[in-house]
Amino acid sequence: MVPLEPFEKVLVSKEFLDTDHGEIACVDCHGGNAAANDKKAAHADLDPYPAANNPEATCGECHEEIVATAKNSLHTTLSTFITVLQARSDMNKWPEIDEARKNHCAACHTNNCGSCHVSRPKSAKKGFINGHIFQKRSDPFNQCTACHGSRVGNEYYGMRGQGDVHVSKYDMDCVACHEAEEMHAAAPEGLPGRYHLKEIVACTDCHQNLQYGSVRDHSIHIGKVQCQVCHSQTYVNCYSCHVGKDEQGLGYFQNEREVEGMKIGLNYDKDAPEASYNYMLVRHEPSDLEVFDFYVKDAFTNFDKVPTWKRASPHNIQRKTWQTANCNNCHGNRDLFLSEDDLLDYENKANASVVVPDNKIPTARKKTTPIKLPDVTVRESMVVTSEWLHDNPDKVVLVDARDKTAFRNGHIEGATLYDPLRFGLRNNNNLNPAAQISNNFGRAGMSADDHIVVYDKDGRIAGFMAMVLEYVGAKNVSILKGGIEGWEHHGYHLTKEAAKPTSKNFNGKARPQLIVNNDYVRNNLDNLDVVIVDVRDIAQAKGLAKHAQAARPGRIPGSVNLPLSALYMDNGALKSPEELLWMLNKNGITPDKTVVTTCNTGLQAGGAYFIFRYLGFPDVRVHDESWVSYCATK
Repeated sequence: MVPLEPFEKVLVSKEFLDTDHGEIACVDCHGGNAAANDKKAAHADLDPYPAANNPEATCGECHEEIVATAKNSLHTTLSTFITVLQARSDMNKWPEIDEARKNHCAACHTNNCGSCHVSRPKSAKKGFINGHIFQKRSDPFNQCTACHGSRVGNEYYGMRGQGDVHVSKYDMDCVACHEAEEMHAAAPEGLPGRYHLKEIVACTDCHQNLQYGSVRDHSIHIGKVQCQVCHSQTYVNCYSCHVGKDEQGLGYFQNEREVEGMKIGLNYDKDAPEASYNYMLVRHEPSDLEVFDFYVKDAFTNFDKVPTWKRASPHNIQRKTWQTANCNNCHGNRDLFLSEDDLLDYENKANASVVVPDNKIPTARKKTTPIKLPDVTVRESMVVTSEWLHDNPDKVVLVDARDKTAFRNGHIEGATLYDPLRFGLRNNNNLNPAAQISNNFGRAGMSADDHIVVYDKDGRIAGFMAMVLEYVGAKNVSILKGGIEGWEHHGYHLTKEAAKPTSKNFNGKARPQLIVNNDYVRNNLDNLDVVIVDVRDIAQAKGLAKHAQAARPGRIPGSVNLPLSALYMDNGALKSPEELLWMLNKNGITPDKTVVTTCNTGLQAGGAYFIFRYLGFPDVRVHDESWVSYCATK
C-alpha cells in the first residue's frame, strides 16, 4: 500500500467543517485548551486518539448503543486470540506471554472507531484518508485491507491469484458482506474462535437454496463441503513466527517462510454457525513452540490443544475454479488433502482431528468430462527445477536478478548478479535500445547462444529479465521454478562468494516486433484478433488506486484484467501448465490471438510475457509504455 504523504496524514480539510462532526469543537473530543494563545499551551493534555483511548466519552456521546457493543467486539479486543493463546499456554507464565502478545500481536490485531471511519489503522502508518471527514462506510482499500492486507487484501484485489469475483465483476466492497451488525457485535466472554460469533456472515446469507438450483454439484456437495473448497483459489500459509526486540528495544516479528497453496482438512469445529460440513479449507498459521522464547521459555506446554492448520475462508472467490473444472481435480487427489506429511515434527497431535486419512479421501470418478485446453505445445525447457539446475551447473549461465544486498547475503554458487531494475535496461519506464542492452548483457558474461537461467525471489522480475533477453536475441532462456527459496527448500546451499564474470560479445539479433507502443494499442482496441491483458492488480485496474507516476487512475478500454499474481505463485512457484491454460481460456485469452501484455510501466507486462511464451502462445508482445505513458498522452 502506497504511504500517505505527511501532509495528507494531518490535513483537516475545509469540507470537514461542513459535516456533522465538523460542527463539534476540537477540544470536545481531543481535549486541550481552546482559549490558549500559543501552540504549546493549546495542545496541553491533548489526546490525538480519543476514539481509541476514551470511546465512551467521544464517539459514545452520539453513538452510545454502537460503542456499548463495539468496545467489546473482535475488532477492538481480538478476544478469541487470547482464548486460543491461553489454551496453549502454561498459565503460570501468562504475565510474560501476555507481555509478548501486547508488544507484538496487539499492535496490529486490535482496532478502534477511528481506524474504520476516519483514518488508516496504525499498522498501516495511520493518517487521515479524507481530511478528517468521517465515513459511515469504511474504505475497503485504505481501511479494511490496510489491516487485513497480507491475506485478505492480497487475495481480494489480486496481489495473489486472480482476485475475487465480488470486486472484479460486481464492484462489491467489504461492507457489502461484513455489515455493521457483525463488525460492531460484542463477542461473548470465552468465545472459542471468530467463526463462533453468531453475527458472522455466511455465503448462504446471499446465495440461498442452492440445493434446489440448476447446478447439480450444489445438491451433491451442500452440507458436506465448505463453499470455499470449490470456489477459492490458492492462498498463503505462514510458518514459524518468532518475535523479539532489537538493540534499540523495538519489537519485531519474522516468519520462517510463507507458502502459497491449498489444503482440504476435516472439519474439527462443527459447533460453529453454518459449519456442519465434513470438509473445509485449512490454512497453516505461524504458531511455533518457540514464538515467545525471547520473553519466556517453554511457554506452550499445551500446544497440542489447538490445531495449527485452521479453518480458512479465503477472499479470492471465483465462480469457476480449477477444482470445479473436473471432478478428479479434487476426488482422489491425495495432494490436495491435508496429510501427516504436511505437518512439522511437533504438530502431529495438534492436527490429529484435521488430517484427512486415505480412507476419507473421496474416490476418483471413473467417468468425467475432459477439460478442454487450447491446442499448444508448452515450452517446458523455459522453466527448470532446482534439481535439474543442481545436476547441470556447467550447462548454463546463471543470473541472479535480485538486488545487490540480497545477492551479498547469499546466492546460488556460480550466479552472476544482474539487477534488471538498476543495470541499464530502462529509461523513463521504457526499454533502452537493444544494442545498449546487449552490450550490458555481454559485459555481465552472457551471450545469445548460452543457455541463460535467471532466478529471483518471486519469479516476476526473473520473468521480465527473460523477456528482455529474448527481445535482444537470446535463443535459450529459462527461469528457476520456485526461485531462490525453492533452491533452499530443496536443501541446496548458498554462497556469499561472488565470482567476476568473463565479458563476452552478446551477438544477438534483436526482435523489435516483441515491443509495441501506445499507437499500436490504440489502433487495435477494437481488433477481435488482439487481446490486451492488463496484469496489474484489481484495485489499480478498477481505479481504486494508481501508480505514483500515473497522471490518473484507470485502465485501457477493452483490456482484460488478469493480475500477474494469477500467473506466478508466491516465491516464484508455478501452477501446472494445464491449470494456467484452463484459467486463461476461461478469461478469453487464447493462443489464436495476438496477446499484448500491459501494466503501469512495462515491468509486470514483461513478467507476464514470459509465462505466455512458456505456455506456447505463438504471438505475444509487450506494451512497453503501458499505463503511465498511455494515460499521459490520451
